[in-house]
Amino acid sequence: MAKRVPSRSSIGRVVTGLWLLMVGCRSHSAETPSIPAVFVPAEQSGWQRREGQLWLRGKPFSGWQYGRFPDGDTAFVGGYRDGKAEGLHRFWYENHRLKETRQFRQGWQEGEQRGWYATGKPAFRYQFRHDVYEGRRREWYPDGRLARDGHYHDGQEDGAQRMWFADEQLKANYVVRKGRTYGFTGVKNCVNAWDSITVSH
Repeated sequence: MAKRVPSRSSIGRVVTGLWLLMVGCRSHSAETPSIPAVFVPAEQSGWQRREGQLWLRGKPFSGWQYGRFPDGDTAFVGGYRDGKAEGLHRFWYENHRLKETRQFRQGWQEGEQRGWYATGKPAFRYQFRHDVYEGRRREWYPDGRLARDGHYHDGQEDGAQRMWFADEQLKANYVVRKGRTYGFTGVKNCVNAWDSITVSH
């Protein structure tokens, strides 16, 4: 369930709540730089995005940006260091269910990235390294059926890849080794001239 963010009249409780969320969600890696305990709502004026960085009032932002739904509940919260996304970023649906969790390091996606449908069923689960796919990549249809299960290295398909249609029929089943694809890709690579000729008897 999303943390309740009080009205602006009780900003002290907002700061305390976000600080507790930050401490509880911060990566324990020694490589992750600390994020200052500065909490700024997304609706405040002065935000800009420049070349993949978040700026506030003309300076790269260091601290925590958060957004709220109209009822005051938390919509998202994420940390930044010198304008670059850092650590765990969380996003919620209005029904209080978690929508996404994304990990960042110096502005790049790093580690496990997860998403869910509003029902709570999984939507995706990826591994990233240096902002590209690395390792297993899975995606699901809203009803919980697996849509894709593949493996990546340096952002490229590498290893077993499988995809399904929504009715569970196999769409593709192949293996990628050293940039070459082996198996059923579900793609027609050539066109047969006879396919376009109508024969009448």
